[in-house]
Amino acid sequence: MRPANETWAVVVNEFGALGIDGALLDDAIGGDVGARAIASDRDSANGGVVVREVNGGCVCCATAAPFTLAVTQVIRRYAPARVLVEPSGMGDAGRVIDALRTEHLKSSVDIRATLCVVDVREFGARESGVRTSALFAAQCECADALVGSFADCATADEIAAFEAFGRGFWPKKAAVVIGERANVIDARILDVECGWEGASDDAPHASNAMNPSGPFVLPRPTLVYHGEPWMLKNATSEYASCGYAFHVDDVFVRPLLKEFFDAFVLRRVDVARFKGIMRLGADWVRPDIVHGDDGASHSIAFTSVAYRRDSRFELIRTRGIDADTDVDEDAFWNLIREKLLACRKPPRV
Repeated sequence: MRPANETWAVVVNEFGALGIDGALLDDAIGGDVGARAIASDRDSANGGVVVREVNGGCVCCATAAPFTLAVTQVIRRYAPARVLVEPSGMGDAGRVIDALRTEHLKSSVDIRATLCVVDVREFGARESGVRTSALFAAQCECADALVGSFADCATADEIAAFEAFGRGFWPKKAAVVIGERANVIDARILDVECGWEGASDDAPHASNAMNPSGPFVLPRPTLVYHGEPWMLKNATSEYASCGYAFHVDDVFVRPLLKEFFDAFVLRRVDVARFKGIMRLGADWVRPDIVHGDDGASHSIAFTSVAYRRDSRFELIRTRGIDADTDVDEDAFWNLIREKLLACRKPPRV
């Protein structure tokens, strides 16, 4: 997986104070952990792999400073070609990404794929609280790709259930792959990026040890901070849709965005469905319809999400209801674009 001429670093964060995860990783690559396994902060280099451990908390909460320091020190000391961050299983992956995008680190790192490794046996008939937990849902939502592990110990039904689960996300996952306990992951999976649904000619393919369970999505467009959104249209005889993608640093104004949904989107009779993920400062949200007590009125409420790649909005309209819009659909899509741009905060000076 790792090119022989590259040094990689692994930053391991563990909720507990005793460094078990880092010790296991160190042992797996041939290190001699000895008494260092109980240290609260340690690093070692073996065979081109540097292991750096930060214990006693989650990198996404108040202890983010030690995590930021650990990443900075690893970059300065070893200049690794790639840094893999393995947060606590109790960690909020979205906050980990936020930490990597702070002023201290964003000029030094190029954030690539976020992977969520899932035990496919959790999708069997046996009772498990993992799949129903909000933390598990957030970690899967934030991931660009899902990797199903322990496939050699799972049944065909469990594997099929996991694959169906992976295909049910929006935005679509860049990859849903199946692996066994001892498989070697193709390094190209670390660079996959989320885009819009569809096949891609230049998408990376999994190695023999991993089998993609669905098509990779279209490559991510080049998005520019405070530039024009990327638009993707689709249409059938009955429906037409348009999606809009904005740069990760574009921030929207909550009251203006709510007015866009309440006063425009919800009032149109030709809207069949819409969905979105928008950045509101430090918070990332999706718009949810809330029905009034009278059962007739409705409005939009924003629900926090873990996704962190970009802001995006997609609307599907039913043709044959609004004749004027049917005649010039492009004008309608451009109107939405202008309204979304009007909800965006001015650029940083």
